[in-house]
Amino acid sequence: MSRAAALVRLLSVAGRGALAGVGRLRGLPRRRWLLAAAGVAGLLVLLVFPVSMVVISRIDDNPAFTAAHPLPGRLQALAVTGALITRELEVNKWRANDPLFLPGGWLRDMPGFQLGLVGALARFTGALVVENGAGWTANGPDVTLNHAAGLLKYPGTVWKFDTRTSWLPTASAEKQYRNAQRSLDEFNQNFIAGTVPFERTSQSLALVVEALTRDLDETLEAVDHHLAEDRPVLLNFAINGVFYRNKGRLYADSIVMRELGRDFEAVLAQHQLGPAWGRMVEALATAARPKPTLLWSAPADSSLLPNHLLAQGFYAAQARLQATQILAELRPSG
Repeated sequence: MSRAAALVRLLSVAGRGALAGVGRLRGLPRRRWLLAAAGVAGLLVLLVFPVSMVVISRIDDNPAFTAAHPLPGRLQALAVTGALITRELEVNKWRANDPLFLPGGWLRDMPGFQLGLVGALARFTGALVVENGAGWTANGPDVTLNHAAGLLKYPGTVWKFDTRTSWLPTASAEKQYRNAQRSLDEFNQNFIAGTVPFERTSQSLALVVEALTRDLDETLEAVDHHLAEDRPVLLNFAINGVFYRNKGRLYADSIVMRELGRDFEAVLAQHQLGPAWGRMVEALATAARPKPTLLWSAPADSSLLPNHLLAQGFYAAQARLQATQILAELRPSG
C-alpha cells in the first residue's frame, strides 16, 4: 500500500470516529460540547499533521536525473537546470514557503534541501551572465538568461503573502522560479535557433568553476560553524537544517556540473581536464549521496557514533580541491 493510500485510509477511519464522537456530543451541555469539540479537533490535527508530513516529505536526490525530451544542439546544463526547477515545483511541490497552518510548514529536511538546490542553481546561472561569461554579449548579458538568473535569487521562503514587507499579496517563490524556468527554456530554444550566443571558452568556464568554489566555501563554512558550537550529540535539531541545505546545494552542483562538462567537452579536452572534471563531479555526487535516517553530530574522535556533517564536509573539500586545480589550468597566468 502506498503512503498516499495509507493516509487516505487513516483519515477515513479518523473521520468516521469524529462523526461518531459528534453524535455523542449532542447530549452534552453546551459548554462541555464546545470543550469536547475542541478536543476532537485538536486530536485530528495532532493525528493528521504528522502523517501528512511523512507522506509529503521527499528528498529527491536521484543522481541519474536528466532533462527529458532531449533536443539536438541544446545546452545540457541549462536544460537540466530548468528540469530541476520543474521537478521541485510540479512533481515534489515546493515546501520551503509553506505556512505553519499547512503540514509542509513543519518540515525541516525537505525545505532545507530545496533552498540549497535553488541557491546552487542561482549561483550557476549568475556566473553565466557576469562580464565575459558564457551568456555575455556585445551589449551586455543576454536579457533572457539574465532574467532567469535574477529570478532564481528570489527568496524561496516567500508564500502568497510576505508580512515582513506588506500585508498585500505578493509574488510567491513558485511563481518566480517558474518564470525563471521558462526563461531558461526560451534561451535554450533561441540558442538552438542560432539567435543568441553562448561563448564556450576557457574564460567563461573558469567563471563557472570560480562560482562553484564559492558555493563549496559556503558549504564548508556552514559545517565549520555548526561544529564549532557546543551542541549535544542527541536532540541536536539544528544539524538537519545545515545538513540538508548543504545536501541540496551539493546535489544540484553535481547534476549541473556533470552536464556542463558535456557542453564544454572541447574546452576540457583542449586542457586535458576531462578526468579531473569527472573526479570533481564524482566528489560532489558522493558528498550529496548520504541520506541517513537519523543525523548524528558526534565528536570527531568518536569511535562509536558518526558525524554526518564531517563526512559531508570531507567530500565537499575534495570537490573544492579538484575545482581549484581545474581553475588553475583554465587560468594558467592567474
